[in-house]
Amino acid sequence: MLNIKIGKIYGIEIKLRISTLLIIGLVGFYAANFYAILVPTVSLIDLLLVGIINGLIILASILVHELAHSIVAQRYGLKVKEIELYLFGGASKIEEEPRTPKSEIIISAVGPLSSLIIGGLLLIFLFTLPLSLPLGVVITLFYSGISNIGLGFFNLFPAFPVDGGRILRAILWAKRKNLVAATKTASRVGTFFAYGLIVYGFIQFLLFGLNGIWLILIGTFLNNQTKQSYLQVLNEETLSHLNAKDMISVPRLEIPFNLTLLEAISQFFMLYKKEYFPVIKNGLIIGIIHIDDIKKVPVEQRSEFIVGYAMRKLNDFPSIYDDDSGKQVMKKFVQMESKPQLLIVKEHRDDFILGLIGKDDLVSSLRFCQLNPEKCQ
Repeated sequence: MLNIKIGKIYGIEIKLRISTLLIIGLVGFYAANFYAILVPTVSLIDLLLVGIINGLIILASILVHELAHSIVAQRYGLKVKEIELYLFGGASKIEEEPRTPKSEIIISAVGPLSSLIIGGLLLIFLFTLPLSLPLGVVITLFYSGISNIGLGFFNLFPAFPVDGGRILRAILWAKRKNLVAATKTASRVGTFFAYGLIVYGFIQFLLFGLNGIWLILIGTFLNNQTKQSYLQVLNEETLSHLNAKDMISVPRLEIPFNLTLLEAISQFFMLYKKEYFPVIKNGLIIGIIHIDDIKKVPVEQRSEFIVGYAMRKLNDFPSIYDDDSGKQVMKKFVQMESKPQLLIVKEHRDDFILGLIGKDDLVSSLRFCQLNPEKCQ
């Protein structure tokens, strides 16, 4: 999905997905439709103006909502990579879970609170300003105010991973002293709520047509997010008992720097059925060759083209130290956007390259923990 970088606020990069334009369009459409119902004789230009302004206000409100989460998270010492605005609203990419139940409650609550404050202020402006205001301004203040209040209350529903669900998880976490158990219960509530939206949306669709489609989409999205969020917490906790060194591929297969691509294909890629291999020179790992790198070289040149000239340099990939926990490894993978997803493992003493962790190694480590739970406790 195409992302547009629109700037930085408090050091946090703001990204806008193209699908966000659909939110602006939908909010604008419903605001204009509301205006047309109240004033059937309104001009097309006024309808468009009200629609666009309301769409932009709700977009700005979502950004403020996510900024509230992010800024408070930073105050609690958590790193915030970016804020992403997309089809179903926005998300603050906080790189780790809150460290205490109290901090999670505060970080989660400030988002809905900001939406309720914005909505309340817009309605206060509406009812305190002169009655002679243009009708378009009245409609904009009223519709945007109600929309923000609706957004605030929706986010307070105890449906993990939305804000209310995170508050529920924090309360359970404080009571049970177990983050995974609290996340599991909160996720079940989130799943129940998601299926409720889907069923209600389906009923709306049968009775009133397309109005229910949006609820079905939101419910489906929420259900997927609930499952992914729980799995991430569960996997991080499982891997926290391993070190990065334990997750490196064994045995380690390496391709010499001076081998031709054709030789690398026949002797390594076809033989071992792997997508990538470390490249060595003078006994040291100096790069990585991926099957996609080979594809970039024309077939007729592969018999002479040297692996070392097609490889990617190590600094193109994120790294981690051998004694860092598997939980840190998992977080690094979650943050990776480029492919292939690979992590360089270094020795803490002298930055010597010990090996690589790929997605297959991550999955293998999780399976190892499932088969040997006593080793991952």
